[in-house]
Amino acid sequence: MNHDVIVFYDSSVWVLMIQIFILGLALLAGNIIRTRVPGLRRFLIPSALLGGLVIVVLKFIPAFSSLVNVEIMQMITYHCLGLGFVAISLKETERSRKVPAVKIVENGCMTGATYILQGITGVAISLVLYRIFGTFYSAGYILPMGFGQGPGSALSWGAIYEAEYGFAGGASFGLTVASIGFAVASVVGVVYMNIQISKGRIIPRKDEGHTKSVEDFEKRDEIPTSESIDRFSMQIVLVIISYAGAYGIMNLISASGIKALQDLAWGLNFLWAIIAAYILKIIMKRLKAAGTVKRGYVNNYLLDRFGGFMFDLMIIAGVASIRFEDVRINWLAIVLMCTAASAVTFIYVRSITKHLYRGYENEMFLCNFGMLTGTVSNGMILLREIDPNYRTPAASNQVMQNFPAILFAAPCLLLMGTAASSLRACLIVLGIFTVLFASYTIFLFRRKVFRKRYQDKQDYEWKES
Repeated sequence: MNHDVIVFYDSSVWVLMIQIFILGLALLAGNIIRTRVPGLRRFLIPSALLGGLVIVVLKFIPAFSSLVNVEIMQMITYHCLGLGFVAISLKETERSRKVPAVKIVENGCMTGATYILQGITGVAISLVLYRIFGTFYSAGYILPMGFGQGPGSALSWGAIYEAEYGFAGGASFGLTVASIGFAVASVVGVVYMNIQISKGRIIPRKDEGHTKSVEDFEKRDEIPTSESIDRFSMQIVLVIISYAGAYGIMNLISASGIKALQDLAWGLNFLWAIIAAYILKIIMKRLKAAGTVKRGYVNNYLLDRFGGFMFDLMIIAGVASIRFEDVRINWLAIVLMCTAASAVTFIYVRSITKHLYRGYENEMFLCNFGMLTGTVSNGMILLREIDPNYRTPAASNQVMQNFPAILFAAPCLLLMGTAASSLRACLIVLGIFTVLFASYTIFLFRRKVFRKRYQDKQDYEWKES
């Protein structure tokens, strides 16, 4: 009887492990650079981004470049996005009393409006470049995926635009935009913070040195350490189950055979991962209420650690996946879009936070600007510089705004595939985006627009007690 036998010393068996080995060394190198290079730490640039840049530089060496498998790096970027969002979504959250519900909805609306504004800005530029140089007309719609979502979404939609709609270098375009977004979040955020501190508008709070207790790492009803399955192993199991559920959702949507829905299914893996995670949370809560499940299986601390690791891998692998020959093709579009997106995001988010979050507008600006040009981690890093103990409602608001943000950003996400199908569709989606952006902005500034109606309403100004 003949059987296929795995030859363990064959290079194909080790190719994935070699990529993970490279990513691990790069993360370590990035952390060393960040801590050892004078002045670099001040700009709060993530170690993962620096590690990715190390790989980019080393790829100029032919011997090293042959070790980096771009396709596998892209695969890691794609899946780490979904797995990271599953970990965040599975966490048990407690509603903060400091944040009124309307503030959470407004923050979600601002997030969705900024995505759409970035999309409008990017498409306006790509349409001009299309007329002059023949650049792909819908390239600008990838801008909010890179700035607002990060490398995973930017790669996903860039690859779809490249493979299905003829956008040459689309995957590297998205990854480059996302990488620049990280730098913008860190450098611009730190410069703004230092300017405000020098003018006395921000008074950095001191870290009160809170000592973590057992409750910060585990809850009383969790599975005991004496159980046969490790707590961290249980978190991995829950993440895997949720991501498998997301894969099922994507297959169901894709089974329709409609091209736009198929793009939507595979291009938004993180969205279906979030939905699957919430479904699992509901099932577990019902089972516990019925007495079928006696213990708590979710550990927020361990999920945080796993999610952070996934996002670190996503950033490094995303940067390592960039092909310079593709960047050269689209360099003008990248420069113009990233510059314009940085400016409009700064101005829009600053104006909204100044209007809506009196008493902690700088905290809200920094965490939102960091998130909307980099990732949530960038925003929280900036926030910790001036509010290390989260005395203001900014951190709670940022965590709780995720669900309304998805709802407000849904049109931006759902129309991505349609926008690339033709020039006419691109223009129609641009019109829809413009109407939505105007509607969201009116809602956010409604107290100014409808001044008489809201003059007697509570202004929700926060004052530290």
